Amino acid sequence: MSGGAAVVGRVRRTIAYLRLRPFDESTAEGRSAERYRRAAWTTLAVVVARVLGVAVSLISIPLTIGYLGAERYGLWVTISSITALLTFADLGLGYGVLNAIAAAKGRDDRAAATVAVSSASYVLGGIALLMLAAIAAAYGVVPWAALFNVSSPVAVAEAGPAVAVFVACLAINLPLALVVRIQYGFQEGFATNAWAAAGSVITLGALVAAIAAQASLPWLVLALVGGPAAATLLNGIVLFVRTHPELRPARSRFQRTVARDLLRLGLLFSITQLALGVAYNSDVFIAARILGPEAAAQYQVMLRLFFLAPQAMSLILNALWPAYGEAMARGDAAWVRATLVRSTAVAGGMVAAGSLVLLVLNRPIVHAWVGPIFDPDFAMVAGMATWSVVVTVMNGVSMPLNAASMIRFQAVVAVVMAVVSVAASLAMGLAFGLGGIIWGTVLAYVACSAVPYLVNLRRLLARIEAGQAPASVSGGQASGVPAVDAPGGPA
Repeated sequence: MSGGAAVVGRVRRTIAYLRLRPFDESTAEGRSAERYRRAAWTTLAVVVARVLGVAVSLISIPLTIGYLGAERYGLWVTISSITALLTFADLGLGYGVLNAIAAAKGRDDRAAATVAVSSASYVLGGIALLMLAAIAAAYGVVPWAALFNVSSPVAVAEAGPAVAVFVACLAINLPLALVVRIQYGFQEGFATNAWAAAGSVITLGALVAAIAAQASLPWLVLALVGGPAAATLLNGIVLFVRTHPELRPARSRFQRTVARDLLRLGLLFSITQLALGVAYNSDVFIAARILGPEAAAQYQVMLRLFFLAPQAMSLILNALWPAYGEAMARGDAAWVRATLVRSTAVAGGMVAAGSLVLLVLNRPIVHAWVGPIFDPDFAMVAGMATWSVVVTVMNGVSMPLNAASMIRFQAVVAVVMAVVSVAASLAMGLAFGLGGIIWGTVLAYVACSAVPYLVNLRRLLARIEAGQAPASVSGGQASGVPAVDAPGGPA
């Protein structure tokens, strides 16, 4: 009974943070409550935006397939895959700005925030211009139809213009994406996701209008990619005109040294993300190479099933990232430690409960989901359950490290872990099958990533409690950190 009452009390306290009126930030208690309020609203907005985004995606896919046909839709899917290659186009600058904003907010130093925003925006604007120049130079040279292997006259005529529109939209969105990082730095992610939801609506409306007008593929590309960019543009206008006009980019506020520091940390960010991507995505490839495509399919299905809960928890944990940065800048060590313990315990406990259910009922769930095409291997399932809990806990642990811009350390750890993980998964996969692959990843992660993270977290907390804020949040640096979304974190 007491346990149930405790749960009810916790739920009531959480709901109490979902109020429109901000808490009084002139006191430590008020600042603590305001951090939780902003994190709660951001989490709620992320959920709404993602649900709406998924719904629009589910609606738009049959619309575009039915209108374009197989070949032209395949052309669009191939062109859109370029997005993965441009993931690091901003060189990680956005995450550095996020940390700079959070630290500046904690020090009540708006001047540092304006310098970071202007310095990053000019660099990103330069990258965008280079992208536009590259597509302009390549447009008349590259045989687009041959590159995408299309043959119908309509697809041949549309290939080049569709690519040009797609790249142009991405280039324009590159500096605009800074708006998102600024809002997250100010713990205003709820505004970002409200505009993202609006972008989904704009996209669907534009797509329906383009199809009704019998428009060509380039116009559909503009609808699908330009919709979110238009929403971000409107968001930026509101941000720089009404919400934070003092942050409006200006040439006079550009500082080369700040831009250089942001770029250096951003590159480390990109290295970290790339290494983590290799470590986390190599297992399916290893399964396919040593055990065959059927084994890879089974592995991928189970991985998606077990990572539904960790991905949901990451929405909550990521919302705390800028709050940690602001609290560190104020020297609020008690809040950092209490929030870290509470958030990690709750997230880890919820994922552990979900993983236990999947561990017991995975077979009927999988059969109901994809049919009785395979029976999950218990060793693999147990490894997935362990992996999901460990990743969730360490995702929570990584948030203060992200906020402290401990990126050089994270980059080194990520590279070492990626190499060891691939080797361990390959060796244990050859010896023990699918179960060996996931356990190789788990053991490599615990040894090469979790242990160093915990050691450095302990040192970080000791420094904060001793009144020694990290350089990145005390004014010693202008920027910082790694990312889904948790860039430098283990998840």
